[in-house]
Amino acid sequence: MFQVKEGDSIILASESTRRVDILRTLGISFSIIPPNIDERRKKDELPKDFVLRVSYEKAHKVGNLFPDKWVIGADTVVVLKGKILGKPKNDSDAFNMLKILSGKWHRVITGYCVLNISRNITYRDAVETRVYVRGLSDDEIKRYIKTSEPFDKAGSYAVQGKGGYMVKEIKGSYANVVGLPICEVAEALLSLGVLS
Repeated sequence: MFQVKEGDSIILASESTRRVDILRTLGISFSIIPPNIDERRKKDELPKDFVLRVSYEKAHKVGNLFPDKWVIGADTVVVLKGKILGKPKNDSDAFNMLKILSGKWHRVITGYCVLNISRNITYRDAVETRVYVRGLSDDEIKRYIKTSEPFDKAGSYAVQGKGGYMVKEIKGSYANVVGLPICEVAEALLSLGVLS
């Protein structure tokens, strides 16, 4: 579908299988190199600022190793009333997150960064999607937790997996909720001349 410009190559700075699958929809070849960075939130850091910083740090860490390549970094958070809901630490944590999401709208924000260090080019942006989780019973939540799906997911659910049954409505990019706003990333790659 798309082609990477001759002489260029792309690295996805992520170990997320969801991001890999989404980027593959463009029909391009790319390498996968997970970065090793500190992803802790700074004191009083707003959710959007947090994902913009972390996505940049992921891309920059890999970009320093491969300065001539285009590197894509991304980071996704689930936000309810200004509070970031990260990946659950255990069953109890997952239950509490899903309980507070039940019957409410929340936001999913993904920051992404495309950079090429040797050309001194950095493109950063964030995409926000609103998601409504239908009312869930305690038994439903417990059954879902038993699938083990919540444990590497921000907000303790996967919209593209078994957790999709909980999501009643989405306003904005579905791919963003999965972990990579592919429309916006493709537009960035096209505008930077990486893709044709």
